[in-house]
Amino acid sequence: MTSKVFPATTRKPIILRSDAMRSDDFGALFAHMFGNQYPDAQPLPQNIVISGVYGRHEGVSFRRMHYHGDFSVVLPALQDEITFVIPTAGKIVFNHTTESIGICQVGLAIDKADIRSMHFVDNHAQHGMSISRALLTERLSTLLERPILRKLHFEPRVDLNVSGFQGIKALIDLATGTEFDLLINTGTLMPSRLREMLIDAVLEAWPHNFSEALRRPSPLIAPRHVKRAVEYIQAHPDALVSGSDLARLTSVSLRALQEGFRRFMGLSIVEYQREVRLQRAYEVLTQSGSPSVSDVAVQLGFTNVGRFCQYFQNAYGLSPAQVRKG
Repeated sequence: MTSKVFPATTRKPIILRSDAMRSDDFGALFAHMFGNQYPDAQPLPQNIVISGVYGRHEGVSFRRMHYHGDFSVVLPALQDEITFVIPTAGKIVFNHTTESIGICQVGLAIDKADIRSMHFVDNHAQHGMSISRALLTERLSTLLERPILRKLHFEPRVDLNVSGFQGIKALIDLATGTEFDLLINTGTLMPSRLREMLIDAVLEAWPHNFSEALRRPSPLIAPRHVKRAVEYIQAHPDALVSGSDLARLTSVSLRALQEGFRRFMGLSIVEYQREVRLQRAYEVLTQSGSPSVSDVAVQLGFTNVGRFCQYFQNAYGLSPAQVRKG
């Protein structure tokens, strides 16, 4: 049994390397480097041997692992992460509201908040990463330049023969390679840059409910009545104007205006109004000497401050207070 952790020079190491370590030795080293991520979980059987590379930095983990032996893990604490698994040997079984089985050529995207247990079978090996939902939402909001008003959902089961998934696998190979490890630990490459590369790779290659919006080359040209309604909403973000009032303002039926928003804006009228108000709130909170979170919420027509904070957190992956503090 041997293990290797590169010595820190300018920063704490974020990558653990294991060459056929017993599960208890691996667990002890893992806890020493990254803290106890599963404090109430039962220890693995001692006959399990773990090989591979595992890295973790501020909400993102990535791994190229091989588990020798069959075992199960019960997760007592739910985590707000999405885990992406590209199996290369054996199989992995996730038990949540249903059962998801990952085997060679079948990849999985699993919401860890729903996982109850995992089973590693037939000397399972994988490339994978886990990313906090908040980071995914924050980055998606940045890429689309707007708040994310609907929950991000990834395709739970994919065909790994598609080239995009091979690109994710190649990036994990790169991230877990010794050359990349050296760049990170000597300060040549910032861990935050690696984290961003991994998040972008997943958002661009793994299908999800915002994939079409990310690929859209340019916005569709909306008809005049939709443009007028959009201009009014943007000019009066604090006005809780109804869809019927907007329809009268634009001289069309409510149904025509609703269909126009869904087709050309990709949102309902209510969702678009909320998006504009959240955008304005974000702009105000990023300014020096901005009003309090409560004042901003009230100024923009949110009568319930707690609900405003939840909308904001879901849309940007950050709380209003975090944005206000910079």
